[in-house]
Amino acid sequence: MRHDYSVMLNPTNKGFDTTAVLNNATYLDYYKRLRLLALSLFKWENLPETMNARFLEKTLYMFGLACFCYDDVFGWLSLRCIPSAELNVYEEALKYTAYSINYTKTFPRDDIILVRNNLDQLPTDLTIQLFARRLYEAERTIDVNIKGQKTPVLIKCDEKQRLTLKNIYMNYDGNAPVIYGDKNLDVTDFEVLQTNSPYVADKLQEYKRNVWSEALSFLGVNNVADEKAERLITDEVNANNEMIDLSAQTMLLTRQQAAKKLNENYGFNVEVKQRTFEEIKKIMENDTGEGEQVE
Repeated sequence: MRHDYSVMLNPTNKGFDTTAVLNNATYLDYYKRLRLLALSLFKWENLPETMNARFLEKTLYMFGLACFCYDDVFGWLSLRCIPSAELNVYEEALKYTAYSINYTKTFPRDDIILVRNNLDQLPTDLTIQLFARRLYEAERTIDVNIKGQKTPVLIKCDEKQRLTLKNIYMNYDGNAPVIYGDKNLDVTDFEVLQTNSPYVADKLQEYKRNVWSEALSFLGVNNVADEKAERLITDEVNANNEMIDLSAQTMLLTRQQAAKKLNENYGFNVEVKQRTFEEIKKIMENDTGEGEQVE
């Protein structure tokens, strides 16, 4: 079910409780941004026309394992796959089943080429979810902290007055310059307690930047900001760059191994490369969300 967030997140829509919607929208925003980055890291070149690079990267991202296989009807395919027979001494199945929508076929191990997301066949998605969760928590805590600067109050009142005071507070929360109360409003039997919320949004913002930087480093994207780089000595910058490059190589290595085997066994000239920062930026700027193939 799709939600109309433009309506739900409208600050003037006081008839709708936006807290849960804001939580979900914030998490999904960070998750989708990081997911798009992860899916854009590698560029496949010279794949057979019947293969789909975008689907291949989505498969590796979600499941950690894919395969190249040849079908007499469809030609060469890049699909999801699962082990479907006993294991050999190297703990690889003797048969694998390649599958997608309206397609399932089992192949002997020697008739396919496995493509691993990394040497341990781990999907990227779980780590991206964890980073998105941390970013969401930080962002929503910042929202609450900033809100606390505006309304650091706790109202203690009789149960009969709760709805009335809640409606009055909604006007206050909505930045109304004047709040009007009914002439029968009893203001003598409730108490306002100041919560004195400390301002920590700046510290949380710094924490969020660190989490974002860690997520980019995990994906192998160099992200040392200029102001941070100025504080680092050359050796520290080089060590940081090597760590980021190593992270990217853990995923590039297995893709290149699969491409090399495909070329050697079947005479193709397939290459896979890590995209540059500018190439990734262009993809993200041009993304339409319509599922076009990224070559």
